[in-house]
Amino acid sequence: MPAIFELLYKEFCRARLAEMRKQLLLTGKHPELPQAGDDPEDVSRMDAQHEAEMKRVRK
Repeated sequence: MPAIFELLYKEFCRARLAEMRKQLLLTGKHPELPQAGDDPEDVSRMDAQHEAEMKRVRK
């Protein structure tokens, strides 16, 4: 019986962490969108960082 509670607790914690990570992504943790006068090289670097972070969060 304790094994069932442990399994349920671990699953609850995993789901809660996933919700918290998702909320961080939605609340503007990332830098603001690039403006028209920004350097295109900076924009591509920001896109690569965002893409890498999204892959890490999905795991």
